Amino acid sequence: GSSSSKCSTYHSSAMGQSNSSVFRPSARRGSRTPSPTSPAQAAAQRPAPTGPTRTVDPLPAPTGTKLGLQYLCKSAGSTGLLSIVAPQTPVDTESNAQRAPIDLTLVIDRSGSMGGSKLAMVKRSITFILSQLNSGDRLALVSYDTNVRTDFELTACTEQEKLGMGAKVAAIRAGNTTNLSGGLQAGLKLQKKTIRDTRLQEEQTRNAVRSLFLLTDGLANAGLTTTPEIVKLVADARQADSSIMVHTFGFGDDHNAEMLGAVAEAGGGEYVYVEKDENLGDSFAEALGGLASVVAQSISLTVSQPGGMARPRTQFPVVADGDGWRVDISDLYAEERRDVLVVMTEGVAKLRYYSIISSEWVNCELACTPRELTSDEAAAVDLSVAREATAAAMLQANEDAASGRLAEARQNLQGALAQAQAVGDCEDIRRLQLDLGECLDTLQTPADYQSKGSKKLKWMGGGHGKQRSRGTECAYTNSVQRSMKSAASAM
Repeated sequence: GSSSSKCSTYHSSAMGQSNSSVFRPSARRGSRTPSPTSPAQAAAQRPAPTGPTRTVDPLPAPTGTKLGLQYLCKSAGSTGLLSIVAPQTPVDTESNAQRAPIDLTLVIDRSGSMGGSKLAMVKRSITFILSQLNSGDRLALVSYDTNVRTDFELTACTEQEKLGMGAKVAAIRAGNTTNLSGGLQAGLKLQKKTIRDTRLQEEQTRNAVRSLFLLTDGLANAGLTTTPEIVKLVADARQADSSIMVHTFGFGDDHNAEMLGAVAEAGGGEYVYVEKDENLGDSFAEALGGLASVVAQSISLTVSQPGGMARPRTQFPVVADGDGWRVDISDLYAEERRDVLVVMTEGVAKLRYYSIISSEWVNCELACTPRELTSDEAAAVDLSVAREATAAAMLQANEDAASGRLAEARQNLQGALAQAQAVGDCEDIRRLQLDLGECLDTLQTPADYQSKGSKKLKWMGGGHGKQRSRGTECAYTNSVQRSMKSAASAM
């Protein structure tokens, strides 16, 4: 089914009380009515700063089941802000009874360099994941060194099955080289096999959230080894079914961040830099919390005006569409927001997505008309401009530094830092400044860049650009992710 509506314009009744990137909702979701079309089928068809704080949130998370959409622009031809915000409707984190079921495949590096404390941490993290999944979820595990092994296929996480899965996890031992492509291909095949097998049992899999976590601490040195070859594996799988999300986790300083970032981008997921062994549990917990709170998939935002308009500024894929542009966003977790910068005189924004909450396609339309903005609304536009500039500068600095242009890379980040400082003093700006400063520290020498900068620039630039937390403490997490991280820390 599908529904259409005019989008409402939301205004905050508690201005300055909630953070523009972190919300504090309740923790329950209502029941859903089954839909004849699953999201998989439908998609196939088409450290914290201190000091005084002033936060800006002109668009609070909607309290219903639909996404909120708002346009802020003070005058025709000036930079406007289109904001999409997910509802405050996460799952019941204790019973998990009302959330969409998860099909998760873990693809784990067990090469020789993963021996000792690294592999022990991976095993503890998998044990935590098992503890958070219920009988409606399925988990698979593929481990690889020179050889690829399917430790277990996607299996319902009943208490009985968890015992067997736990025993197989405990039996994993470090081996030899890194056949990353073989492990990734095996994991993707498990997801595709499940889609084919279970479409005959639609009641069991309707609205399932499908994802693959790929973890490595080194370079691919067996099987396919180049970035284009490995990215093609993911792109081909997503071509068949775009609901499969691939997230990558780079352990330590020896992995290829460019390749893992490209794989995650092709997979509609996130690249996470796990700088220290002890951070892996938090990174996995946060990613799992995201999967447990998906509220919308296959999101497209189309903006247009008669006679055409400039390309929107965003780190999401943008394609020309008639007199305007279409921005494609893979999914949204509860409480998240996506901000897109546009310049137009007067136009229309159209939003289309698949709602996991109501099991239907939703379409809505919003007239984009300039109006007088409040001081907080104007500040929100300025903040979004600074955030986008920060993300773009980090990603460009990464390209410059990779080509040996460290001075240009530093200059890019310093320009973004000055732009952020000009916005004023608020918590979100201080967070941008801290991350820019941390990245600048990794661009002092070529060795600094290779060991740290290549990872942090890709990681932080992607996180700010997509407005999604990637294992960081600073921003963008929702309440389910924070709950998962808390539970992981307590283990």
